[in-house]
Amino acid sequence: MSRRVSRIAVAAVFVAAVVTFVAVGGFDLLTDGERLESELDRAGAWGPVLFVLAFVAAQPLSLPGAVLIVPATFVWPWWQVAGLSLTGGMVASTIGFALARWLAQDWVRHRLPARFHTWEQRLADNGFRATVGLRLLTGYAPAADWLLGVSRVTVPAFLAGTLIGLTPATVAMSAWGDDAVRLVERAPLVIGAVVAVVVGVALVRRRRSRGRAGG
Repeated sequence: MSRRVSRIAVAAVFVAAVVTFVAVGGFDLLTDGERLESELDRAGAWGPVLFVLAFVAAQPLSLPGAVLIVPATFVWPWWQVAGLSLTGGMVASTIGFALARWLAQDWVRHRLPARFHTWEQRLADNGFRATVGLRLLTGYAPAADWLLGVSRVTVPAFLAGTLIGLTPATVAMSAWGDDAVRLVERAPLVIGAVVAVVVGVALVRRRRSRGRAGG
C-alpha cells in the first residue's frame, strides 16, 4: 500500500470515527455540563480515564477546554482537574499535531506561496517560543495543533511549548471555574495587545539600528 493510499485510508477512518461519535450523541454529552459531570462522577475510578478520552474526542470537534474543565471541578479537587486536563490536552494536541504532520505537511508545503516561506522558516527557527505564544493566545484550540503540525516546528519544541502555554489557563480554570473562564476569554485580547506592543518596539529598534548602521 502506497503512502498516499495509507493517508487517504487513515483520513477516512478518522472522519468516520468523528461522524459516528457525533451521531451516537457524543457531542451532546461533551457540551452538556451537568450530564458530563454526572457521568464523570458515576464512572468512579474510571472517571479520570473517561475525562482524558473526552479531551481526545473534543479535539477534532474544536470544543474549548473550558467545556470539559468546568464540569470536572464539581467532581475532583482543583489540582486533580488541572493535572488531568493537562494530560488530556497534551494527548489530544499530540494526536492532532501528529495527524496534521503525517497527513498534510507535504501537501501544504508544496502549495505554500513563496512569500510565506520566510515566515514559516522563522516559525520553525523559534518553535518553542512560537508554540508558547500560540498556546497562550488560543488555549486548547485544535487549529493550533494543525498549524504547528504542518509547519517544521520540532516535536520537542511543540510538546514543551504546548505544556507551558496551556498551564496558566488550565490552572486558573481548574481553581476558579466560571470566573476564570470569563477572564481567559478576555486574555487573548490582552496578550495580543502586549505582543503587538513588543513587536512594535522591536521593529522600531531594528529600524533605528539599521539607520545607524547605514549612517
